[in-house]
Amino acid sequence: MSLISTLGKVAMGIAVAKGLGKMMGGSKGGSGGGIGDLLGGLVGGKSADTKGGLGGILDSLGGSKLGEAQSQGRNQGGFGGLFGNAMQGKEVNPSSEQEQQAEIMLRAMINAAKSDGNISEDEQRKITEHLGDVSREEAEFVRKEINAPLDVKGFIQSVPRGMEQQVYLMSLMAIDLDSNEEAHYLDQLAKGLNISKEVCNQIHEKLGAPAIYA
Repeated sequence: MSLISTLGKVAMGIAVAKGLGKMMGGSKGGSGGGIGDLLGGLVGGKSADTKGGLGGILDSLGGSKLGEAQSQGRNQGGFGGLFGNAMQGKEVNPSSEQEQQAEIMLRAMINAAKSDGNISEDEQRKITEHLGDVSREEAEFVRKEINAPLDVKGFIQSVPRGMEQQVYLMSLMAIDLDSNEEAHYLDQLAKGLNISKEVCNQIHEKLGAPAIYA
């Protein structure tokens, strides 16, 4: 088991916990059908290298240095390809660097899920139910992150250079955008990661989510 596989399980768990129907209904314009379609497309076998796949979007948002690292060896399509394969239940063989990237993205999703106040017991149950056969250490990592106080500044400082837009994307996936707290969190994240309003809106469009900047 790997943290990339765990990331895929948590992504599905958060999608269920936060309400997949709401996510799928958020598309405005754009070629995709919302977050639910992106996740469902990967699980259903859509290639992560296609424009509409979440894996392809993840790779397209990586910085040049990160993109080079993601495409090296293993012939699995970079981080996005690994993530797509993991979500389809395929065996993956990530590098140590890709595992570190998965850890950052896991924290991004869990932090974002907490941004509206907390993750309820029901939401926690739905998320952990999707963990399946992950290792004890990985399960404990997820539970620890869920229960840890939200530290936006500390998290922003931990994001490696080149992962800023990917982190924002994964954070947006865990948010319904139906509260001021969530919009404020995304604004804090964007400013802390030095992502322009224009780029933020482009990421929202890729996921079929409402823009937060006029």
